[in-house]
Amino acid sequence: MFAHLNTLMPQPATLTGPLSADALEALLLTSSADNPSHIRGTRHWLSEFNGLMLKQTLQLSKLQGDLLQQFGLPQSLSTAWAQPLVQATENAVAKGDNPDLVVRMQQRLDADYAAHLKNLVARFVNDEQSAFDPDSCQWATETLAGQNWLLSQLHQFRLLEWQYHSQGQTHLTAMKNLLRSLFQVITGQTFTLDEDQPYRKKNAEGQWRESDDDYLQACADRLLALLQHDAFDLRHFALKSPYAKLGACDWQIVPGSELYSVKLRHYPRPEGVKANGKTLYMASPMINRCELFDLAPGKSVIEGMLQLGYDLYLVDYGNPGPDQCQLGLDFYGKTVHDTYLDLILERHPDQNIEVMAYCMGGTLFMPYLARRVEEARITGGDVRIRQVVLMTTPVLFDDENSGHKPMRDVIRNDYDAEVMQLFFGHSNISPFAIEAGMHAIQPGVEQTVLEGFYGRANFPGAIEDAGPFLNWLHSGTRFPARAHREWIEKIFMGNQIWNGEYCLPSTVPELDGKPVNMDALNDADIALFDYAGLRDPIAPVGSCKTSERWGRRADNQKMVCGGLNRTIEKNIGHIFVVSHALLGEFLEAVTDFLADEPPAYQAKKAPAAQTEKPETATADAEKPQPSAAEQAPETAQAKPAAQAAKPAAKTSTRRTPARKKATARRSPAKKTGPQNNG
Repeated sequence: MFAHLNTLMPQPATLTGPLSADALEALLLTSSADNPSHIRGTRHWLSEFNGLMLKQTLQLSKLQGDLLQQFGLPQSLSTAWAQPLVQATENAVAKGDNPDLVVRMQQRLDADYAAHLKNLVARFVNDEQSAFDPDSCQWATETLAGQNWLLSQLHQFRLLEWQYHSQGQTHLTAMKNLLRSLFQVITGQTFTLDEDQPYRKKNAEGQWRESDDDYLQACADRLLALLQHDAFDLRHFALKSPYAKLGACDWQIVPGSELYSVKLRHYPRPEGVKANGKTLYMASPMINRCELFDLAPGKSVIEGMLQLGYDLYLVDYGNPGPDQCQLGLDFYGKTVHDTYLDLILERHPDQNIEVMAYCMGGTLFMPYLARRVEEARITGGDVRIRQVVLMTTPVLFDDENSGHKPMRDVIRNDYDAEVMQLFFGHSNISPFAIEAGMHAIQPGVEQTVLEGFYGRANFPGAIEDAGPFLNWLHSGTRFPARAHREWIEKIFMGNQIWNGEYCLPSTVPELDGKPVNMDALNDADIALFDYAGLRDPIAPVGSCKTSERWGRRADNQKMVCGGLNRTIEKNIGHIFVVSHALLGEFLEAVTDFLADEPPAYQAKKAPAAQTEKPETATADAEKPQPSAAEQAPETAQAKPAAQAAKPAAKTSTRRTPARKKATARRSPAKKTGPQNNG
């Protein structure tokens, strides 16, 4: 099929003299892997075309179905042609494969390209010395037989590139840059053009940071490290490598907590850590594995919180199966938390519960907590929750201020509820479908993640350090079909939580199915802690506004780019926990916040009529909120973790700022981590 490409390259007999790095670059030829059109982001044009044709055909079939109904024929008859596609989709979702056949083909091309690259590097390496063999490099670049062999290897790469459908910043772009670095290593030369030298950086004066020899040695070290760890194929490394093991802490499933795939994990304290008399309840997102809280030793939020003496519990949503397709947000955002908090209170009847939630885990927990306060006001119960830590948690979804307009535009243009129901309604939403939407608002991420991993591979321990996070990144979970539809319609597009229109069930008849009054969080004086990232496109800082609108707002403190305050906006991304340094900063700030404990809240029993109406919350939303300056922010400093491990003393009805230890720096956080997401 690609035999004609042989005519596009010089034949071995025409080559004279040694092959240079520039010559090898020219012989490889240009393809879509070079992004010659300089496309920002990735265009999966064939998948997009197939999707467009599918939606248009289904629309036509729907019109035909409406016509058939007039003659007494079932409307489903018009879409019978799609059933093989639906079955193939359900099979792919069940097996954990991408339901898009085009993308699956490109995954195979990625794997083949990485395998060829690995074999080519291995051909030049002396196994005994774990170094590049000068004789092998000289043979391939200076002898006629070696040049002939090397050109045949380049031909294999070229064939793979010409089969690739996607354009722009792709996985293949990153792998081709790695291949280019090999050209420099085996020839002992750098490319003539500065822009052709991958992974090389200049200083502020525009000069290279390292000499040519040091740069070539870094390229060689990078390739050797990837070969040693079998890490050329990122997906294979993430899912199969022993270096990519998730988790730092032991845990057990709490008996009686199994709700379909959902479980409650209990993490016992390490030996020698004294109990602080408090419980920490951690609410994870629904679309990723809960190990986001426990990636690896030294990169584990749970590991840090256990050292403070908590009885720690984590919601694990598992990987929902077909039996959960019809479960909605009332189950995941109400039944689950009701059940698990009751189990915890049975185990620890005298302990208060503090909450920590990540992303949509917090988005769903906040209206739950407000409904819990509403119920307590009517029944006279005890809320038992006084403090909530929110990590990159969005609650405002609009086109103006939240930063969510790019994703909302993607939903408007590409999301079709009927198509999603037809193909995923009985198998749940594939994590690959969720990933496609995430990539749409992060242009170039398919290249930058892989290129960033390659670029750091020459540093000792970098590959092993990245393994757990990459495993988490490639281990997405299914999103229950009905819950996903409600998340899109009610929260992301409807903005119902912010507008006071979001409804939840309740055991209290007066509240059952009614809108949640989020201002109940103000009545209960709940202390809130928002930790948001200025470089976060998934939960933009403009959407993480819980602590600025609800809870103990009068005492909330705010600082941008540093500082240990109740509302912190830092120069970080969404998954900042991959960085040792940034995780340490977060744990220090959380320690200070949780040590500053408000008094217990006991609701006075009141008739339902006295509860604030949802319309009041909507009206309050229209009132201008006080600015950070008007709230007189005060910088508070964190206590060392060793001090915070001791049970916090009871405070007065007003929170007292923690004793200051040092002056916080107003400087952006250091960019570290496998994805530069920290």
